[in-house]
Amino acid sequence: MTTTAVRPQAPTAPPPRVRPAADLVVAAACLAHLWLCWRLRGFVTDDSWISVRYAENLAAGHGFVWNPGGPVVEGASNPLLVGLEALAALAGLPALGAARALGVAAGVGCVLLVGLRGRAVVGAGAAAVAAVLVGCSAPFALWAVGGLETLPVALVLTAAVLELARPDGGRAAVAGALLALLPWLRPEGLAPALALVALAEGPALVHRLRSRGPRGPRGPRGPRRPRSPRGPRVPRRAAHRAAWLLGAPLASQALLELGRLAVFGHLLPNSVVYKSGTGEATAVLGKFLDQGSLVVVLAVAGAVLAGGRARLVAVPPLVLAAGSVGTLDSANGYSRFFQPVWPLLALLAGVAVAALLAAAAGRRGRLAVAATTAAAAGALLLVPPGGLAAVQGWAARYTGCKVQAREAMAAWLRTTAPGTVFAVSDAGLVPARAGRTAVDDFLLNDPLIQRTGPLPPAERAEVVLERRPDVLVLVSRDPRRFEAGYPTDAELHERATAAGYRPVHVARGDGASCRYHLTALAR
Repeated sequence: MTTTAVRPQAPTAPPPRVRPAADLVVAAACLAHLWLCWRLRGFVTDDSWISVRYAENLAAGHGFVWNPGGPVVEGASNPLLVGLEALAALAGLPALGAARALGVAAGVGCVLLVGLRGRAVVGAGAAAVAAVLVGCSAPFALWAVGGLETLPVALVLTAAVLELARPDGGRAAVAGALLALLPWLRPEGLAPALALVALAEGPALVHRLRSRGPRGPRGPRGPRRPRSPRGPRVPRRAAHRAAWLLGAPLASQALLELGRLAVFGHLLPNSVVYKSGTGEATAVLGKFLDQGSLVVVLAVAGAVLAGGRARLVAVPPLVLAAGSVGTLDSANGYSRFFQPVWPLLALLAGVAVAALLAAAAGRRGRLAVAATTAAAAGALLLVPPGGLAAVQGWAARYTGCKVQAREAMAAWLRTTAPGTVFAVSDAGLVPARAGRTAVDDFLLNDPLIQRTGPLPPAERAEVVLERRPDVLVLVSRDPRRFEAGYPTDAELHERATAAGYRPVHVARGDGASCRYHLTALAR
């Protein structure tokens, strides 16, 4: 007789009916998220334009290229989002608008997942608290409208975890299909998927294998049953679960790598080559712990209090924390790297808050939970650095300063001769909207980085100047005199000035505190 790797629960009494108030809390949290998205709607991160550039070139029939007519290159690390944006462009819709709409919808989906599907994992009270913590997070809403894959990753990851963390183990086919999407959204997507499957199914599978091994010495029930020469057999249903949960993400990753080899000739996108092992040890993690400290502390307590399979909720945050060590902290405003696990941390924090109800039964307990939840939501919305005012101020400064300078430089480049080639460090909005051939100063959108790896600034400058660009677009902290914003720009300015390049245009960012301006040098 075969058995499953996940031990089913004995029949129990029907679960208590969820109070309508819990549904109202989830609905209010969805509205709060949409309101925050509306308040932060002016923000678009520069990196989102890189995906848009690839998507628009793909939709136009140029192939997987950064420059039309240029070499194939994988400067974007989110092939599924690029594909969806390309489909939107083919349909006559703005690729960036499609990405932002997907992000907002994914944010609402995360609130609904933790508030409704989370009930079977952590209980109705904890799930309602989690919905509030997700819906009232300004950084979460910031990256919903930012134009990248951050919140779609959060939606897929949260859905997979909540499926596997159910007391009955969930539906293997559904969880496996969700985990199979992760490698197509993020380069590290397979890592949390495999960790989840190993911890979700490994202990039960090992237990089953041991229980079907040789019995002990002969006892009152008769002689020992001889062990099969092939060893203990894996139960059929356990093997079926493992095939879905392990096979689906592994097959998905294998398919992606085969496609990369066929199209690009390598296995890792350029961003992984550039960022892995090139940053400070804990810069990414430290930023997140500083900005999300309240929820992180509650989540740690919740992970201790959670029991059974609910502890699986803690696995992806731990995997990402380990993976962040040594990663370059770029395009990571308000901890974008950790936003995909924010709904899971909110669930664990909800467990800690809901524990107050168990400690103080009755109306006082409910009031304590309500008060703690309201206080946590208020802290998220009001207390810097993650409060709405702080996030909105940062987004406004980013847009007024950096985005304005980039838009102005793109507009000026469109006035140059059609065959103009320019080089730029921040290779998002300017190349996407300049309508000219671009050279990436950091080589993130250049196939060369696959052979050289990340180069020091002086060597990058040499490579860029060997391409003989007509215009160099350099970041300066001062619009009146050149003060390099990046070491690579400093090296380029020194060498280009000696080679006869001269300033021809300055695109200024707005604001008295703005320290981001773009200087164009031409031969």
